Formats: sequence, C-alpha cells, structure tokens
Amino acid sequence: MTARFAFVLEQTLGHVAHTRNLERALAATDWIDGTVVKLPYEPRGSLERLPGLRNWSLRASLMARSALRRRLGEGGLDAAFIHTQVAALLSAGVMRAVPTVVSLDATPANFDEVGEAYGHRRGQPLAEAAKAAVNRRAFLAAAALVTWSRLAADSLVGDYGVPAARVRVIPPGVDLSLFRPVERPAGADGLVRVLFVGGDFARKGGPDVLAALQGVPEAEVDVVTGSERVQVPASVRCRVHRGLRPGDPALLDLYRRADVFALPTRGDCLPQVLAEAAASGLPLVATATGAIPEVVHDGSNGFLVPVGSPSDLRLALRRLVDSPTLRQAMGEASLEVARRDHDAMANHRQIFSLLAEVSQLDSAIRQTNHPFEARN
Repeated sequence: MTARFAFVLEQTLGHVAHTRNLERALAATDWIDGTVVKLPYEPRGSLERLPGLRNWSLRASLMARSALRRRLGEGGLDAAFIHTQVAALLSAGVMRAVPTVVSLDATPANFDEVGEAYGHRRGQPLAEAAKAAVNRRAFLAAAALVTWSRLAADSLVGDYGVPAARVRVIPPGVDLSLFRPVERPAGADGLVRVLFVGGDFARKGGPDVLAALQGVPEAEVDVVTGSERVQVPASVRCRVHRGLRPGDPALLDLYRRADVFALPTRGDCLPQVLAEAAASGLPLVATATGAIPEVVHDGSNGFLVPVGSPSDLRLALRRLVDSPTLRQAMGEASLEVARRDHDAMANHRQIFSLLAEVSQLDSAIRQTNHPFEARN
C-alpha cells in the first residue's frame, strides 16, 4: 500500500539543506505519496509585509495551517510532518484531525539559553508564560515529536511536559555522498589548513579563530562567511570566501582540502556545519554551547574550548597542527560519528517509519512489498 504524507518545512538557514535531503530520501522511497510544502522566509506579497505579519512565527504558522488545510481539501492524508514547531503553532486543530509529527532543532527554552549571542532577550514573565503555553499546546497536540538533539528532547520533557515516549532524537544528517573524506593535498608551504564556516562571523567565533592563529604560524585558514567585516591580522594567512551556499561545489572543495575544522561559536543550538565537517573526516574544535557536545566529543573527535577564549582555542589548534597522527585519529572518530548519527538518508527513513507508526499504517505497510527501505 501507499502512504499519503504531507511535509511542511521552514526554509530558513540550515532548514533549506534539511528539506533538500528529505526530498532526496523521498525520491528513493516507493511506498510514500509525499507532498512537500516549503515555507519561504521572505515575505511574498504586500499582505505578508503588514506589520503583524512581519513576525516569522505568525507568518510561518499561518502559511503552514493554510497549506495543510488546502492539502486536506484535495484528499485525505495519513500523516503530516511539520518542521519546525514555529510553523505548527496554529495547527493544533489540524493535528487533532491528522496524526502529525512535529520536528524541531531546539525548543524556545533552549534558544533562551543561548539567545544572548543572537541579541535575544527573554520577555516579561507574563509574555514568557504565554509563549510557553502556546508552544506547549502545539507540542502536546502532536502525535510524536522529533528533535535534532538530546538537549532539545530533554527540554520538551522537562520544560513543556511532553511524555518522553512521544519524543525521538533524529538529527537531520548530511548527504554523505557529498560530504566525505578524501586524500588531502598538502597546503601551500606545508601549512595545515583550518576551515571556519559561519554566516555570522562574530557570533560564530570568527574573530577568536583569527586571534588564535596569530600564535600558530604553521597554519592557514579559510573563512566562509556572509559577513562583510572580517579584519584579518597581518600575521595570519587567511582566505575569505563569501556567497557560498550549502552544497556549493566550492564549499565542498574547501571541506575536502581542510585538515581541521574550527567553530568557537559564542552561541548556537546545533550548527549543521559540524556534522558536515565530521562527515568530511575532520577533527573538530568548538565550544560547548547548546548541543555541540553531542557532535564534538572532547578528546575523541576533537576538542571543546571555553567560549570567548582565543588562548584555549590556540592550544587546541596547536595540538592538532603539531600532530598529523592526532589529526588522523580524530578525523576517523569524526567520520564514525557522522556515519552512525548523521546520515541524512538513514535518518529520514527513520522519520518516514515514525510517520507510518503514528498513522497506524506501519503493520499494514510491513505486510506489503513496500518495507521501510529505500529503493536501490
């Protein structure tokens, strides 16, 4: 039998690549009749530019609810998938009619913990209580929830009262056919190549990378960013790359040429570039903010350093620069983490299986010729 699923996804930041990987997995699966709805971040018309609709939470929720109602008007659905919870806030009624899996990278409580780095501040107590209530209503209306990290899963249970049995940790993963280790050519003059990828140069810790490398003359750095202001110290060998999108061949080439990946971010929940770097077989140096320790295992596949400490970052980079053996061992450990936890194709199959489970189609599908496997 064929399952009828609708997938509604935000198109902001790393969620674009998440959608692309989901579509790739759908194309390789023959038991799902899937509808994919993409929610664009940029306002599409004059109506969406009205003051109230400039709020992304409201705009995304309205778009998602409208899309799901429209899809239901075209025919029945067995289950729906909404990413993120921001888009699910106004769809509790739809979720009561159609078993729905809500996916999220972080809860609002998680974001509050790292929000200072984004310029975000908690509101007044009454406003925060209302925000928590609205999110709790959406979470509890879902048949199941998927989080990108254990940190977010624990927050759903502890901060929002979601039963633990309804929560699954399934990272979004990366395309392992694109992000993969290669035999790395030696850098110019035998220098060790460090890679930094962060759209927001300051928040992602770019200045700390450049400051740390002033004490590591044996290294050079490639900086991939969307920021215009990057002040490079005269003593640091640095190339700045702008305008590279996720999956860009030039970006993939930088991963393949790198020896070490550094992201000493000031605040993040779970930056996907770490999974990309791990899949590329790189040792990782990052801070322990958000769920980063779930990807960077200190002393195993990289090092965790304090936030805002170029001196500690320098020590970690120095250890990797000085030891090709350590770089290789940690790179191999990163690759193991990526293949086990961050294979986008395998992880999306888990999501498809969960949708079949909540729609109570799982036993019926298993009895047909369409098991929970992708076509070869």
